Amino acid sequence: RWAQELLHTHTNMGKGGARAKSGARDEAVESRQPLQAVVLADSFTHRFRPITLQRPKVLLPLVNVPMLNYTLEWLASAGVEEAFVFCCAHASQIQEYLEEAGWLSMRSFVVHVLVSQDCTSAGDALRVVDQRNCVRGDFVLVSGDVVSNMRLDSALAAHRARRKEDKQALMTMVTKRVSAKQRMQRLGDKELVVAVDADSMQLLAYEDQCFGAGKEAAHVRLETQLLKGRRSVQLRTNLMDCHIDICAPEVLVDFRENFDYQQIRRDFVGGVLIDEAMGNKIFLHNLAEEEYATRVHNLRTYDAVSRDIVHRWVYPFVPDNCIVPVLKGDAGYRYSRGNVYRDKEMLRVARSAVVGANTVLGAGCKVGENTVLRACVLGRGCVVGANCHLEGCYLDNNVHVGDGCRLTAALLCEGSLVHNGAVIEEGSILSYNVVCGPNFTVKAGSRLSLCQQETKEDGDDADDELEYASAGGGGLATESAAAPPAATPGGLSVALERSHLDAAKAGTLPADSTIWDSEAVGKGGAGFLWEVQKGCDDSEEEWHYSVGMRWAPGAGQTETLDRWDSDSEDEMPKCKAKGGAGGAAGRKGSGAEGDSSGDESEVEDPEQTFRREVTETFLRCVRMQYDQGNAVVELNALKLAEDRTFADLSRYIFTALLSLALPPTADVSEENLVLYSSPGAPANDRDLLLALKRRLDTWGPLLQRFLKNKDDQVELLLTYEEMCLEEGVFQGSGGANYVKVFVQTLQLLYNADVLTEEAILTWAEEKQHASEEDRRFVKLAAPLIQWLREAEEDDSEDDEDEDEDAEE
Repeated sequence: RWAQELLHTHTNMGKGGARAKSGARDEAVESRQPLQAVVLADSFTHRFRPITLQRPKVLLPLVNVPMLNYTLEWLASAGVEEAFVFCCAHASQIQEYLEEAGWLSMRSFVVHVLVSQDCTSAGDALRVVDQRNCVRGDFVLVSGDVVSNMRLDSALAAHRARRKEDKQALMTMVTKRVSAKQRMQRLGDKELVVAVDADSMQLLAYEDQCFGAGKEAAHVRLETQLLKGRRSVQLRTNLMDCHIDICAPEVLVDFRENFDYQQIRRDFVGGVLIDEAMGNKIFLHNLAEEEYATRVHNLRTYDAVSRDIVHRWVYPFVPDNCIVPVLKGDAGYRYSRGNVYRDKEMLRVARSAVVGANTVLGAGCKVGENTVLRACVLGRGCVVGANCHLEGCYLDNNVHVGDGCRLTAALLCEGSLVHNGAVIEEGSILSYNVVCGPNFTVKAGSRLSLCQQETKEDGDDADDELEYASAGGGGLATESAAAPPAATPGGLSVALERSHLDAAKAGTLPADSTIWDSEAVGKGGAGFLWEVQKGCDDSEEEWHYSVGMRWAPGAGQTETLDRWDSDSEDEMPKCKAKGGAGGAAGRKGSGAEGDSSGDESEVEDPEQTFRREVTETFLRCVRMQYDQGNAVVELNALKLAEDRTFADLSRYIFTALLSLALPPTADVSEENLVLYSSPGAPANDRDLLLALKRRLDTWGPLLQRFLKNKDDQVELLLTYEEMCLEEGVFQGSGGANYVKVFVQTLQLLYNADVLTEEAILTWAEEKQHASEEDRRFVKLAAPLIQWLREAEEDDSEDDEDEDEDAEE
């Protein structure tokens, strides 16, 4: 359109005017090039096998949304006008999804699909892009598995400014500051060392290396010539490569002229840094603290990024706020406290079932009686039977789990089924339509598929950069309705005889059947065991690429971590959560309890940090017997420093008051132990309430000063519920002791003028249409609520009588 407008302007000019303004027109054309992006929808790795034998990785659901959708949503919102999605393996599936989701019919964000069946690396893909002659200017190069909310404008402006001054500034790489422990243990990333000019941010050296026992640490060798004329050179080990690059068109020319370039980082970046004679340059752009960008390049990051999305670190790209519908007709999610997302369509969750924090329930899910779901993501049409316990699991669409099953940190692909009484241990993967037999235990870290893995020759399948190379660019496992297992390209055999699979799902497959590997899936199951593709040929390091998070063997332990609800410093990305419904729910972090004995710097959940700081500041005021005016000054300073609200302060002052009537927890400092009740549970409910009343008599007025309105008081009540349930940052706080005295505590708060009658009644009214589980505490407080309502009616009647007397 813009080109046609320029042409129209040109044809309506006089010849003299055209010549006079030709330079201005050329400049306008150059400056108005639409911002383009190249999206590589192939990862060219083995780490998601055997899943990627049947479907492309970019269509693997990430919190019930295909990975590719996050990449495209971010590009569209960041100002990119035209995107070229490059596909190799499973190209037809990607095209079908883009059409169904509406990406190919958008006007403001034009998406093209480029297909080539012959590429085995990112370098081959970029050479095809160059041959198609579709890129006309600077472009964004990104993988289709990148999740980000970064603002492109600042990075793009810096890149263009450098290009204006120096045409040899070919690329700007996006990086994010993280600790080494977060990068390696939380994300499963390689050790990365970069050298950078501190003034210009020019990249001077880039070295990444697999971790592993007996391997040398990554090192950087710098030529002394690079140091000349530079004021300062930094060696950085605290950066994560986000795999988002802003490139000049000459990048494609370099790949065209160097056919040995296969990988972007190892070959192209390494080649530019080594070839000083050419004078080409690469620069870094570091993200701001509140910005997020991570590539889902292994199962470790799949788990970590899923948790970040649920905890709203990637806002606005959260389940309840999809900018572009994933599928036409989707109703969307309803977000509630504790980072629980429920699809707006009909769900069938039994009353006795427990849906814990950080859980996502897709449309049409069914959850049986007495089942516990904790930190799980369930896709559309999932069915979980009675008396099950699922923790940290990812269930794709139409997964069925029978009664009495236990699943921990597992990934179950679409159509898979787990029969009654089965146990799926941590880190296991059930690929599409795999069936686990009844009362069978799938061992930790197992990968099961209906595609049988052939014995590989030495050295085969060892290059983790070529996902589909052994399959000739295809690698698609197709179903056969009646044929026996047959060999397919890539040395794989497929055993999907429909009648046997249907029998396995129905539970009627004979126990002595030999068509499947019964040692891997149990008697009556369907599937084969796959050997895991090691990233660095080190079996000890497979945990880095597992959806189940474990500590590295070098740390001296391999125990399972509490992956979602604890407050580890290792688990949190360094950015702020946004878009929450109130202070309590909107800023929850994720994480796992880490080994605090390490020397690495740690990244802590900001909400947990703030809670601890408020608690310690308040306890210091209590211990030092501060005047309340001075205490207000201390706490206000903390509010300003952390950019928080009065409601945020009041909720943690309140929970600190509650905790003073309980025995001290393990994280209480020695100097504050004297403030707490004696060790052990409170002798009785009466003693607990008396201890709380004494604290409220003294510090209740301070709490009143931070509760500015009715909404703040309602938020305080919601926080009280959270502490009683010991959810989120209140895990292990002992708050469950207050459940039995919930209504009595409300009476104390009402008598101390901390809570008003209006706030308590508003809280009860807001819960009127909530689920039975969410109305639990309203029922406990029913006597007080009834009394307040009757008192309100009596006051109204008295007011009416007074008005009548006045009229007479």
